[in-house]
Amino acid sequence: MDEAATAPAAAHLSRPAAPAAPTRLLALALVVVLAVMVGATVYAASQPWLGLRLQFDARAGGAVVQSAEGPSAQIPVGAVITTVSGGGQTLRLEPKDLTGQVDGSFGPYAEYQRFMARQGAYATMMRLPQLTFTDTRGRAWTVSPEPHRPLRSLPIDFWIGIVVGGVSGLIPAAIFVFRPREASARWVLLSGVSMMICAPAGVMYAERELAIPELDFYLINGANFFSGNMASAAFFALLLYYPKQIAPRWAGLALVAFFLAWWLAQALGLFPDLTFARRFLTMVALGGCFVLGAIHWRLTRRDPLARAALSWFLLSWVVMAGAFGFLILAPQMFGIDTSPIEPYGFLLFLLIYGGLAVGIMRYRLFELGEWWGRIVAWTLGLLMLAALDMLFLAVLQVSAGASLSLALLICGLVWLPFRGWLAEKVLRRPPRDDRATFEGVVQIGLSASPEDQFARWVEVLRKRFDPLNIDVADATDRPRLDQDGLALITPAMQSIPALRLQYARGGRALFSPADLAEAGSLSGMLRFVFDSRDSYERGVAGERKRIAGDIHDNLGATLLSALHSRDGERKDRYIRETLADLRSIVTEPTGPETDLADTLARSRKEMSERLAARGVTLDWPVDVAPPAGVDSKTGQSLRAMLRELTNNILKHAAATQVRVTLSEDGGDLVMTVEDDGKGFDTAQVTPGAGLGGLADRATAHGGSLTWSPGAGGKGARATIRLPRTA
Repeated sequence: MDEAATAPAAAHLSRPAAPAAPTRLLALALVVVLAVMVGATVYAASQPWLGLRLQFDARAGGAVVQSAEGPSAQIPVGAVITTVSGGGQTLRLEPKDLTGQVDGSFGPYAEYQRFMARQGAYATMMRLPQLTFTDTRGRAWTVSPEPHRPLRSLPIDFWIGIVVGGVSGLIPAAIFVFRPREASARWVLLSGVSMMICAPAGVMYAERELAIPELDFYLINGANFFSGNMASAAFFALLLYYPKQIAPRWAGLALVAFFLAWWLAQALGLFPDLTFARRFLTMVALGGCFVLGAIHWRLTRRDPLARAALSWFLLSWVVMAGAFGFLILAPQMFGIDTSPIEPYGFLLFLLIYGGLAVGIMRYRLFELGEWWGRIVAWTLGLLMLAALDMLFLAVLQVSAGASLSLALLICGLVWLPFRGWLAEKVLRRPPRDDRATFEGVVQIGLSASPEDQFARWVEVLRKRFDPLNIDVADATDRPRLDQDGLALITPAMQSIPALRLQYARGGRALFSPADLAEAGSLSGMLRFVFDSRDSYERGVAGERKRIAGDIHDNLGATLLSALHSRDGERKDRYIRETLADLRSIVTEPTGPETDLADTLARSRKEMSERLAARGVTLDWPVDVAPPAGVDSKTGQSLRAMLRELTNNILKHAAATQVRVTLSEDGGDLVMTVEDDGKGFDTAQVTPGAGLGGLADRATAHGGSLTWSPGAGGKGARATIRLPRTA
C-alpha cells in the first residue's frame, strides 16, 4: 500500500478522542445520581413490612410501640414489646437492636459483630410467614409481614438522606464537568460522590423497621463509613488547593492514601474500639479544615474580592461541615446517642453544596458564572419532575399520564416561581436607571472643564458597577477585562484617561462579559456625546469665521467705498447695500440658487466705480454670457471674494489696470482677476481674514484659489474655481 495513502488514516487513528460536551457529562451525572437515589429507595421498599415503629425505653423495660398499621394494626400504641419470636427462635429486645447510629454506638468490635448477628436473626424472622411480639404484660400478637414496604411508610428522615445524597452528587458534578482539569474541582467531585453514597446508605439502615439481612447491613454500613471517610479527606484536601494552593500536588493524594489505610485497618479490626476507629480521624479532618480556613483567611487579607468569596466559601464548606461533625459525630465519641437528629444533620450538607452554588453565582467560585446556576437550576427542575412523577405513581397510585401532568403542574406553579425568586435574591441586582445614566453621560459632554468631565465619568461608573476602587490605567481604545474579571478597564476618551475599576458590586462579584458589554455601550455613548459637542463647536467656529470674513470682505469694502465717495447719492447707495449685506450675513442665504448674471452685474458695477475713483481701469468683457445660476451661498462668497481682491489691489498693488475673465470648466465656474501692479510673494499669505480668507472661502465650497504672476511677469493673477452647486 502507498505510504502517503496510509498517512491520513494513521493520523486519524492517533488523534485523541474529543472531550465530551459538559452538558452530556452533566446529563450522565444526573443519570448516576438518579440511579443511586432510586436504588436506595427500591432497596428500602423491597424489605418486608411490619407496619410497626418501635422506640426502646429502658425505664419501661422494652420497646414502646410508637405507631402500628397494616400487618401490625392490632398492636396497641404504647404497648411495651420485650421479645420477638419466630421459626422456633426467641430474641429479647435490647436497646442497641433499634439503634440507627451504628458507628458511634459500639466500643469493642465484638459488640459490633454481635449486633450484626442479631440483625441477621431478626431479618430472618421478618421473612417468615408469621412472627410474634410479646409485651411486658404477657400479651402476644402474631404478625404476618407483607413482602414489600410501601413508599408512604418510609419516614421523612429517609427522604432527607435521599435528597441530600442527590444534591450532594449533582452540584459537585456540575462544577467538575466545566472545570475537569482543575484540582479543586476534582476534590469537590470526590466529596460530592462520597456524600452521594454516604447519605442514602446511612438512612437505608438507620430507618429500617427492625432489621435488614446481616450481609446487607455489613455492606451498606461499610459503604457508609468508607464514603464518609473519603468525604472528610476531600473536605480537607480541597482546602490545600482552594482558594489558593498552599500544598504540593502530592499532598492531597497522600492524604487520601492515609485515609484509605485507616479505613482498611478498621475493616481488619486493628483498632480496639469501633467508635474511635470511625470517628476520630473524621473529627481530626474537620478540625483541620478550620485551621486551613484560617490560613486562607490570612493569605487573602489584602485581596478584598478573594476575602469576600472566601468568607462565603468557608461559611458554606467549613462551618457547615464542622457543625455536622461537632453536633452529630463528636458526641458519639463520648457515648451520646445522636441518632434521632442525625438524618436532620444531613441537611447541613444541603447548605454546604447549596452554598457552593450560591457562591458560584455571586462570587464566581471555581471561576464559574451565572450561566452555571441556570444550567444546574434546570437540571434540578428535571430531577424534581422525575421525583414527583415517581411519587405520584407509587403513593397516589394514579395513571402514568395523570402523574406526569400533576408533576408538570407542580413544577410550573412551585419550582419555576421559587427558582426565579431564589435567583433574584441570590443575584440581588438592583434595577438599572437607564435614564439617569444617559443624563449623567450627557452632563459629561456639557461640562466645561476636564476636571468636571473626569469627576462625572467616575460617578457614572460608580453608580453602574459599584467598584471598590477606581484608578487611572494605561491608555486603551476599548474596554477589556483584566485578571479574569477582577478588574475592568475603560478606554481613554479626549481629556478623560483610561480607568481601572476593581472589585465589582462592592467586592461581592467579578466583572462579567455582560459588564464588559455595558462598559462598551457607556464608552460609545460618551464618545458620541463628545463627537456631537465637537461637531457643534466646529460649526460655531466656522460660523464665526464666516461672519468675520463677510464683515471684512463685504461690509468693509462697501463702507470704505462710501467713505471715499464724494457723490451723495452714491454714498447713500453704498450704505443701503451695506445694510442689505449685513442682513444677508446674519441670516445667511439658504435658497437653492441665485441669478449669477445679476450677481456679476452688481459686482462689475461696484468694482468699476471703486477702481475708477482711484484711476484704475477695469477690463471685464460683457460679451461672454455667464452660466444661468449658481448656489446662493456660492454666489454670495464669489461677490465677497471680488470685493476683497479689489480692496487688496487698491491698497497694495499700485496697478493701473485690472482684467476679469469668466468661464466654465467641467461644471465649475472659473474666474480670473489679474492686475498689472507690483505683485507680491504669495507664500507669505497666511490663513485668516483678507487674502488668507479667500482660500478658506473657496475650500469651504469645494473649490480652490491659486495665485500666479500676471501677464509679462507683472502684477498678480488670482484664479478662482468654484462648483456651481454646494
